[in-house]
Parts: sequence; structure tokens; C-alpha cells
Amino acid sequence: MNKPTSCALVALLVGCMAAQTAHAQTTAGNPPSSDTVPALGGDLPNAIGQTTKEGGDIVVTGSRIARRDYTSSSPISTVSSDFIAKSDSSTLETSLNQLPQIASSASSSTNTQARGGQASLDLRGLGQQRTLVLLDGRRVQPSAPDGSVDLNVIPANLIGNIEIITGGASAVYGSDAVTGVVNLKLRRDVSGIELSAKMGVSELGDAQTRDVNLIAGGKFADGKGSALVSIGYSDRKIAPFTSRDYLRGQTLVPALPNTLIAVSAANLPSQAAVNSIFAQYGAAPGTVSRSTQLSFNADGTLFSPTGVVNYRGSRDLPYIVYQGSLAYAPSETYTAQTPLTRYNIYARADYEVANDVKIFAEGFYTSYSVTTGGAYANAGSSSGKILSVPVTNPFIPNDLKTYLASRPNPTAPFTITRFTQEVGTRGERNDYDVFQVTAGVEGKIRSANLDWSIVGSFGKTRDLTTETGYPSSSAIQTLLSAADGGRSICSGGYNVFGPQPVSEACVSYISRTARNLTILKQTNVEANLSGSLFRLPAGTLKFAVGADYRENTYSFSPDFLISSGDLANFLPVFGSSGITKATEGYGELLIPVIRNGPLVKEFNLDASYRYSHYNTVGGISTYKVDGDWTVITGLRIRGGYSRATRAPSAGELFAASNLGQAPVGSPGLVGSGDPCDSRGAYRKGANATAVTNLCLAQGVPANLIVGFTNVNPRVPFQAGGNTALEPEKADTYSIGIVLAPKLGSPWLSHLTLSVDYYSIGIEQAIGQITNTVALSQCFDGTVNPGFSNSNYYCSLLARDHNNGQLTVIQNPLLNLASYKTTGIDTQLDWRVNFADIGVAQSGSFGISSVVSYLDTFKIKNLATAPTLDYAGTIGNQQIDLFADAHPRWKATSSATLALGGASLALRWRYIGKMANAANVGTGGTAHGVPGVSYFDLDLGFDVAKRFNLSIGAVNMFGKRPPILNDNVTGVLATDPYTYDLIGRRFYVGVKAKF
Repeated sequence: MNKPTSCALVALLVGCMAAQTAHAQTTAGNPPSSDTVPALGGDLPNAIGQTTKEGGDIVVTGSRIARRDYTSSSPISTVSSDFIAKSDSSTLETSLNQLPQIASSASSSTNTQARGGQASLDLRGLGQQRTLVLLDGRRVQPSAPDGSVDLNVIPANLIGNIEIITGGASAVYGSDAVTGVVNLKLRRDVSGIELSAKMGVSELGDAQTRDVNLIAGGKFADGKGSALVSIGYSDRKIAPFTSRDYLRGQTLVPALPNTLIAVSAANLPSQAAVNSIFAQYGAAPGTVSRSTQLSFNADGTLFSPTGVVNYRGSRDLPYIVYQGSLAYAPSETYTAQTPLTRYNIYARADYEVANDVKIFAEGFYTSYSVTTGGAYANAGSSSGKILSVPVTNPFIPNDLKTYLASRPNPTAPFTITRFTQEVGTRGERNDYDVFQVTAGVEGKIRSANLDWSIVGSFGKTRDLTTETGYPSSSAIQTLLSAADGGRSICSGGYNVFGPQPVSEACVSYISRTARNLTILKQTNVEANLSGSLFRLPAGTLKFAVGADYRENTYSFSPDFLISSGDLANFLPVFGSSGITKATEGYGELLIPVIRNGPLVKEFNLDASYRYSHYNTVGGISTYKVDGDWTVITGLRIRGGYSRATRAPSAGELFAASNLGQAPVGSPGLVGSGDPCDSRGAYRKGANATAVTNLCLAQGVPANLIVGFTNVNPRVPFQAGGNTALEPEKADTYSIGIVLAPKLGSPWLSHLTLSVDYYSIGIEQAIGQITNTVALSQCFDGTVNPGFSNSNYYCSLLARDHNNGQLTVIQNPLLNLASYKTTGIDTQLDWRVNFADIGVAQSGSFGISSVVSYLDTFKIKNLATAPTLDYAGTIGNQQIDLFADAHPRWKATSSATLALGGASLALRWRYIGKMANAANVGTGGTAHGVPGVSYFDLDLGFDVAKRFNLSIGAVNMFGKRPPILNDNVTGVLATDPYTYDLIGRRFYVGVKAKF
């Protein structure tokens, strides 16, 4: 064991012993049972959607009808609290993203400002906004303008189990349930006080996590009422890229803290002057072209980053010579785990005010802060205001004076870009305050066999975003334009010609802090009635009807510094607001068709219909029909069809036009980088002449086209809401078989197997044409056979006619033609009780496995565009910026041994090999990634009657992330959202109940 690993383990154990001492007895959850193995999907019967609850009807996710001994007709997986607990993380998405049905999206490893540190779920990789997250069957307060739910607001210790269904469920739950539903079912079994504490750490001693929770509950008023209160605290620390050799130099950019002189095709210096300057440094004539961007050494001399001519500085990271040019590694400032601090409280109480009439109220409040960030701001780049330097600036070195004087217009100012290292790295702190209160009354009318409820809820999300590390462009411009170089404004002035020292006074003068405020509100009111209608030959006809009203408001108020565009490297974002309202009514019938017939032990149909009227898009109808056929005891066939919808969210409709940045990839292979870059395959292939002509038509100057180089690996994009959006429509199909044989052998008496096929097709899908899609399709000979600049995709591109650089790419939000995915899910659960086979009086051994096979994952951008299949690929970010991996095979399996008061669990997580998405539709040859396996270990044992201790290891063999991109200019070498970046880590948890 290496030294960092030993230190990490010692620190972890000391921390948990301290937690044990402080909290005396600390636990949450149940100790291992002697005859039950916590399976991947919960207890074995629940893994295929069957209930084991006795003595009453229940409602399972996917239906509004309560029934006894219910078996789901939809593909359903149940995740137990034990599955969630076997992790070093205190946030839910870390565990749930391991499930094959869920595509890894924004999570604790997302150290980017694009989603503000939020953690979301993305079923089937079709977007988090199409996955409906419920809390005990009811909607949760959203945390994002697209209506998605941030799992950071739900503490993991409150979860009893989680039910996940695949396929449209809009007829049951309304809009957003397009790809499926994730129902977080809270605990109801608390009696007394439970305490728990968990700590985690990586083998390097970083990436620390802490989670402390208190739950108290019980009954009062002679059992007429019950109450539960939970409070918790969680935090997690950073895991720097620089602490891991495999994450060093993960991404490179040509921007430098030394300052770069921008090239203007209309006012180039003479080649003779450039030759003369570099001859002083020992370079032969023509070594450096007059159209090459130049930079400055600390002594003021010029150097060429291309070819690394006369560079006199460091060549150690974050500087690096890469493919013959000097580059900078902004990833040296990245972290593999986003820091978070969270406080939460949840409370629920119910009271039986009369026979069969109960009132209840519940609420939660979560306050948490999360910090994301990036490298230094690149002042003067295309993602902000340009910086212009007059030739009279007193800091201009002599060699630069010679360079400037040789231009056709020698007195014209020149422009620069500069990593403003002096003001520190960029940071975004999001302070979230989220609450939701729910109250209602429910009851039974026993004489009519009816259940009824009236429920209302209100929630609010407040997100205060603080931006730091962005200097003021106007303040920098003032210093650059000052006759004395800014000396009269701040001590020493502002010398940008090389890595020169900058005084604290000047840093203070240019530094800015900006704050934005986003507020989301949601109001829900619903009334439901369900029960039995009458007897049919095959059983009782049951129904559920109801109506609800939902209102969502959205407002965004940016800081003036941001809306004015004054912050360097921060494109303007403007204020916006909007409201959506929906009035809905639904009905559902459970129809028993056949019972005890030939080859039909039981056959039922479940049909539902919902009509929704929105103030934005009008009326929408959704419907669903499921069938459940029990052939014989232990053999079932299930399946169904659903028409689901998703109305555009307030953010998608009303968000103001805003600017951002997104990578375009590295030059080299087809499908990556700016196609006009002379280093790329587009300029060297069979269509090289047509590509060159298209580049000229777009604005690349003729005198720069031969050696044209893209210097902006992250290109600005413009996006915003679209009030003309129409609702999405989805048709989903599923059919499957469930085997749960009642065999006499103790080796096979606890065996279940389910295999389900699913097909989800979305028409009029709301999505964006991203930077990479616009570029690749514009220069694709199949999509644009004439290489015409009037092609739709080409019309989205804009270039600076002075230097040919991309200035902005339009990312329109449209009702795209279609998305479609198909695949097969298989789940196997097996358990043997030792007492049944005469091995021991108690204990068991079990295996559980969920395997998903992805058959197709098709995207059609426009009605006239080709359909592209991304199944088995990684890298396409069109649907979800983070969930870009679509492996054909993905599996999570576990083996658990329970003996007495101890349990040992081994989990295997497998992500199949994938091809590079850049090759799809482009004919590219970029390599993909191999399959990856992770193994986790958990050991739990009862120290005393009410005290439990667990220790575990995640990624116990320290598997490193695979390399996706060989050329790392502007892109990470690996996929940070799909693979484990932190490496081997450990956790210790203590639990007590009294």
C-alpha cells in the first residue's frame, strides 16, 4: 500500500472514531438481515415490480390505481436504500448514475459553470428535462429553467427506495414524463431516533466527503398521528487534477498569460521586418511568418508560439510544447470533484381527524453552495470585448515597435488577448435555497370502496450566482489607453507585454465581482378519486380520475456587469422571465380481461388518458395502454404503448438571447475542429479545394488561407428561448417477459429474471444545433453537396473578416425532427438461504445484475437532414452537454454475502467500448474507447445491538479513465462525466438507533 493510501485510511478511521465519540450511537437504516440479501434493485420481488407489502392496497409508480398484490405492467426497477448507502458520496446522483438505464450527466465531477453545480438524472440519455422526478409520487420543486430537478436537494438518508420506470407516463403524471419516471419514495418506518455519519477520502488524501444526519419519528395521540423530522449536513472537498498524473495536461489552449498579438489581415507587418527581428534571436529568414501570432518573453523580446521560436520561459506545466507549438494547460486549475456544502431539513406529520379522514403536511428546505470554475479569463478574446492598444503605449518593447512600424498603417492601434493570471482563476459560486411545502387531506369512503385526496404544494428555488476572476474589459482598456500606461491610475501601471508583475492596486482596479439571481416557483393543486366500479367475470373493474392545476414561473436577473458585456471572457447574458400554466384532467381504468383460462392465468389491461391545457401551447392529449399477461404461475408477459408529451418549459420559451462558449474540438480528423484550419483533415482530403473555397466565402482572408490556424478552440455561441416552440410528442413501446418460478429446490426458489424491450421515439424534439454539429454538417459533402455557404448549417457560422476566426455560432433552440432509441434491459436476481441448504442456521448469498443493451440511438436534426445513429458512441453533446456516452452494453452487478450480523458486498460496474461520435455522418476515423470495469467493496457488521459499522472501497483497483481525444487542443483527453476521475477511495460509516 503506498504512503498516500495509508495516510488516507488512517485519517478516515480517526475521523469516524471522532464522529462515533461525538454522536455516541449513530445509525440510519436497517442492519443486515440474516436471511435477506440487499439486491441491486432492492428485495428480490421488488426488482421486477412486485410488491411484498401485506395487509393493504398500494400504488406503484406508473399508475394511480391502488391494488393488492400488484405487479407492474411497465418495465420497472426498484433501487434499495442499501444500494445507495454502499458509496462514498452523500448525493443521490452518484449512486443512480451507476444504473444502466441512466446516462451519466451533470454530477459531483462536473467542474463547469454550464449547469451551476446541479446534479440531474438523464434516463436513456435523452435529456434530464425529459425525465420526471417525483417525491412520493408528487412533483418536486425544479431547480433549473428547463424544469429538471436537482438531486442535491434530496438527502440520500431519507430514501426508503426508488422506483424507476422506462417509457412515457404523461397520461399518468403529465408533461415531462417522456423517457420515464424516477420516484423517490421516502422512509415511513422511523420509530425513535436514528443517527448516522459517513466519511470518505481518496487514496491521495483529497476528495473528502462528510455526511451527518439525524432522523426522529414516531406516533402520537394514541396512534392517530405520526411525525418525522430529519436534519442533515454534508460537504465534499476538491480533488485537483494536478494531484493525478493521468489528469495533467488534459486540455490545452493557445491562449497565454504572456499576451498574444492578434493578426489583422488588412494591416500585416512586412515579412522583412519579422525576419529582421527574429534574426537577432538566431532564426533564419522565413522561420516566422508575418501572419503568425506573436507573444512576449519576460524581457520584452518577441517569440512565436508556433514553432516555439525564441521562447525563453518555462516548458513545464501549465506551459507545454505540443505538436510543435507552445500551449497552455487550463486543466491544471480543474478539479475532479466539485466542492459542496449542504444543510437540509425535512419534516412530515399526519393526523387522523375522523374515521378514514387524515390530514397531512410535509416540507423540506435545502440550502447548499457549490463552486465551479475554470482557468484564467482570456481578456480580449472573441468571448468578450476586444482590447485595443495604441502605438503610443509607453510599455511597448523596442522589437514590437519595429514590428508595428512596418505595417501599411503604422500608427493604427493593435489588438491583444491575454490570460489575466493576476486576478486569479475564474470561479462561480452558486448559493441555492430550495424549499417545498405540501399539505392535503385524504380519506376513504368504505361503503363505496373509494379513496380520495386533495393536495396542494408550493415550492421556490433561489439561486444566487457569484462570478469572480473576471476582470473588467473597460478598466483594462482604460489602463492600456492611458498615456502613461496607467501609472497615474494604479501603482506601476499595467504592462501586458510578457509575464510582468502587476501591483495589487492595478489588480484591484481591474477586478470585478458580479452576481446573478435566478428564481423559480412552482404551485400544484390536485384532486384524486379512485376505487372499484363493479365486478367483471375476470375480477373487479377499478378506476382513478383526477384534476390538477400547475403553475411555473421563471425569472433571471443578471448583474449589470454581465448584461453590459463588460466582464472579460464573459459574453453578455440578459434578463428574462416567464410563466407557464397547465390545467389537466385524467382518467385511468384497470380492466381484468381473463382469469383462469387456457394458458391465461390472468390478463389485465391498464388504460389511461389525460387532457392538458397550457397557456403557452394550448391543448394536448396523452394516453397509455399496458397489458399484463400471467401465462402460468411464475411466467408473465408485459408490455404497452404510450403517447407522451412535453410542453416547452418557461426557460425554453422565455430565456433571453445569451452568449456562451463551447469547444469545437481539435484540428486533425474529420468531424473535429474548425474545418478551415490548415492542420485539419478537411483541408487535406478529397474535398480540400471545395472546403478552401467555402472558407473563403465565409470570410477567411485570402492572404491567410494557406496557413490558416484556428486560435479559439472554445468558440462563442448564441442561444436563447424560442416562444414559437411546440410540444414534443413521444411514442413509446415496451414488451417483456418476467420469470419468477416457484421451484422446490432451495437453490432456485429465490430466482427471478426479467427481459424488456423498449422503443422511445420523440418527434418535434426541442433541442439545439450545437457548435460541433453546425461546423461538421456545414462542411459535410453529403449534407452540403455543393459546399454552398447558403446551406442552413453554414448560415449559423460567423467569422471575423480581418483574421478569419469564428466569432459566433448560432445555436438555435428548435423543434428538431426526431430522436429515437431502442434497446433491451435484463435483470437477474438470485438468492440462496443457508438454512435451506443446511450450511448454517442463518445467512444468505445473492447475486443481482442489471444489463442494458442499446440497439439504436438516432438523431435527425431537421426534416431534410440525414438520420444519424449514435448507439455505441461517445462524444455527441447535442441532447445533453454532459451525457454524451451511449455504450451498447452497460451493466451493474453485485454479489452479497450475509452471515449473522455481517455482510460483504462486491459490486461490478461495466461500461462497454464505444466508437468516437465525431465519425458518425462524417466518415472520420477518430479512435474510440475500450470497455471499462470498476469494482467496489462494502463490509458492514453489527458492533452492538443498535450500532452498525460499514467500511468500503470505491474503484478498488484504481482504474484510470480511458483516452478519447489524442489531440487535446480545446477538449479534454477523457470524458469526465462518464468515467471515474478521482481514482481509488475509501469510506467509513457509523449508524445507530435508539
